[in-house]
Amino acid sequence: MPVILRPRGRALAPAAAAVLLLTACGPSSDEADAPRASTEPNRTTRVELAAPTVRRPIDQARLLPSELAAIGRAESLTRAACMRRYGFDYRVEFTRSLHATMPDRSYGVMSEDQARRYGYHMAPDVDPRVPANARKESDLVLSEQPRTAEDREVHHLLLHGTASDRITEKDVERLDGPRPLSTPEVIGEYRDQPVREGGCYEEARTAIVGDGGSERNPVAMDIYLAAFRQAERDPQVREVVGQWSSCMAAAGYAYDSPLDAGTDLPTARKPSADAHEKTVALADIACKEKTSLIRVWSDAEARHERRAMEERKEAVAAETERKAAMVRRALEVLGRTEGAAK
Repeated sequence: MPVILRPRGRALAPAAAAVLLLTACGPSSDEADAPRASTEPNRTTRVELAAPTVRRPIDQARLLPSELAAIGRAESLTRAACMRRYGFDYRVEFTRSLHATMPDRSYGVMSEDQARRYGYHMAPDVDPRVPANARKESDLVLSEQPRTAEDREVHHLLLHGTASDRITEKDVERLDGPRPLSTPEVIGEYRDQPVREGGCYEEARTAIVGDGGSERNPVAMDIYLAAFRQAERDPQVREVVGQWSSCMAAAGYAYDSPLDAGTDLPTARKPSADAHEKTVALADIACKEKTSLIRVWSDAEARHERRAMEERKEAVAAETERKAAMVRRALEVLGRTEGAAK
């Protein structure tokens, strides 16, 4: 039978019991139970994610930045609910919009509105050059921190499935992917609730990501990256990049590729653009429109993607199904949580 950790008044059980929970517990009858998604439903809201600037064939299987943001936010909410189940006052505060994700810059700046407002920079709430963003999380989980070493060990065990404050390489590999545990074992009990291998982190990942599949869909990402590299060498892309470069030269700006545009400007490493940077960015957009660069380049990418998708048809089909399930579960969690879809 698993060791039962019982609180002493408001304090948590001593560290010795936490260690026993990890080392002396055998399997229990709860082991066959699947981890529960510990969400607390109150109402349902339809959650809409931002559409991509360029739609690609592989996007059916590749997780877009907006989808990854939704999955991460849903995991955070589920993890907090798991800790509340054990009696901890965990709550989530959202510090930025769900829609504040990095824009697609596959071909440099791609929007006239973005160029006019930010030049080659991104919106302030996502631009990595803005110092505040180095400290800003997409969501913030708050709880009263345990005050004693014993309390910290039990807290850490419930959250991570280990009583140690020191995260090992094995812990990092398990927690950060690519595969969650498909059948986490029950390693103990706390407040009459089972404690499973990997703790609330693993429970949240399993609840949203699913039964051991990769949350990053590596085949789709491999196809996406390879197609971009191949498209860069495509004769039609090389031709249109040359036309864009000539257009920019006529406007007074010397760049061989839209991927280099703006990198030489004095404001390139500063938090925001000046009027000159915005002027250059608008000329860049005008030349892209004149030469149809984005259409030609994305069409070349699509050709290479379709060829690779046909060669790896079964893997792409499996990742397409997995992505749909992950996103569906994430949006269900967000739709039941006040403020999560904003």
